[in-house]
Amino acid sequence: MSNSQDLKSTGLKATFPRLKILDLFQKVHSDTGNRHMTAEDVYRALIAENMDIGLATVYRVLTQFEQAGLLERHYFESGKAVFELNEGKHH
Repeated sequence: MSNSQDLKSTGLKATFPRLKILDLFQKVHSDTGNRHMTAEDVYRALIAENMDIGLATVYRVLTQFEQAGLLERHYFESGKAVFELNEGKHH
């Protein structure tokens, strides 16, 4: 299933920021095996790719993805939130 179809199946429109952020999570996971990213990690990665997506948009999209079940949010003891793809597994 394509990212566009993944988004539509959750009731979200396939906007440019949503597609780029979902693609980033999939790419980072497959390239490095790293599963967790903070909102700031996502923002920095988008900036490195010359994407004009603001930090507020990143936070909003991550929250929408969490509510739609595409991502899971975890908190570390420091209070920092990290996100990972929801693969239907729990740690």
